[in-house]
Amino acid sequence: MSGSVPPPTGPTEPRAPARRFTDAGEPTSTLIGARTRIRGELSAEGPVEVAGEIEGDCRVSGFCRVHAGGSVKGDVTATSLVIEGEVTARTVEADKVEIGALARVRADVRARRVAIAEGGFLEGHVHMEVAEDPGPVVFFREKRQPQP
Repeated sequence: MSGSVPPPTGPTEPRAPARRFTDAGEPTSTLIGARTRIRGELSAEGPVEVAGEIEGDCRVSGFCRVHAGGSVKGDVTATSLVIEGEVTARTVEADKVEIGALARVRADVRARRVAIAEGGFLEGHVHMEVAEDPGPVVFFREKRQPQP
């Protein structure tokens, strides 16, 4: 057959595992922009990026990131959660929670895995959910520049 491309031969290289929660982000996200304020509950079926302000609970079936300069005043539930800005809530709940070096979190954290960057602020309790191997709380020094 002319014009057809043969299938690739030889082994394909496996994709390297994500080292950080932010490494596995998805290309299409709902963005709450820096000059946007939402009052009320946010419910999303895909990834959400918060660079503005939300006054109300957030329920995200997927990845959620609160950027530096962004804030949430309300409970946050997501599959995985990265906080680089401010969150004030009763609870923050996700399978994986990462608190960045510039983050300010005033809430109880419920997660199976938790990572807190050196300089990150957490006022509240950390509840590690039962799992086969929950692993310890991880503390790290942030080497990346915050994203706007």
